Amino acid sequence: MKNILVTGARGMIGTELVELLIKDNDNVVTLADLKDGYDLTDYETCKFLCEDIDEVYHLVGGKGSPRMTNLKPLDFMFPMLQCDTNMIRAAIECKVKKFLYTSSIAVLNPQTDKYPAWAKMTGETLLEATKIQYPWFKSVVVRPSNCYGKFDNFSNINAMVITSLINNAFNNDVIEVWGDGSEIRDFVNAKDVAKGMIKAMDVMPDRAINLCSGKETTIKEVVEAIQCCFVAKGAHYNPTQSSGDKKRVMITNGDLIGWKAEINIEDGIKEVIEYYAKR
Repeated sequence: MKNILVTGARGMIGTELVELLIKDNDNVVTLADLKDGYDLTDYETCKFLCEDIDEVYHLVGGKGSPRMTNLKPLDFMFPMLQCDTNMIRAAIECKVKKFLYTSSIAVLNPQTDKYPAWAKMTGETLLEATKIQYPWFKSVVVRPSNCYGKFDNFSNINAMVITSLINNAFNNDVIEVWGDGSEIRDFVNAKDVAKGMIKAMDVMPDRAINLCSGKETTIKEVVEAIQCCFVAKGAHYNPTQSSGDKKRVMITNGDLIGWKAEINIEDGIKEVIEYYAKR
């Protein structure tokens, strides 16, 4: 029997991960989320949560669009760095056997998303330093690409692109799109990411794992997939509005842990829309 702690357990990826972990009857899963009153910027809270824990999936983190993180970078970086430092320190002191750290695609291009990138790069560097000073402490880093899923926060005004576009489609006659639609992303479903995290924890590779679909998708293709789920829903593109990088993708190395993304973008978007409609 394994005692597992999941931070950020009620988030988009965390909810999918917890469901998968609970299906294994050998797991006892503890959920740690700010929504439940667990403030991980407080070290004593982190230490309390790590007591008698075998594995930590550390998913908690600030979430926001590039626009938000550029306007309020301290609001993003302060809690991120505090949570990461506290959780890594607590896991070491409590002799946690395995630790998974959730990084980001942003670290591969720190010039664009400077503040999220450096926050996550700092977390990765902390674990690198930990391996030198505490070689018995086993950790692994995963980097999800542009993630989406049915458990995302649709009320978040700084939601990521697919969530924002779906919310836009539900609330407007015409889907308003920032940019001309030619921007390219690698989108990956949260359930696929959760499966990749479990694989990474099982294998414990000695390098960061990029959890991405390996497929380049334009924003226009995303809009068209959303339109297929609605009747006569138009779209209005705003080429003059900033929409981030023209291209943001990464190369998957999921084969190192025997993982690859399974959910294609059309099916994934349809599932999210159907789930959101029921709500």
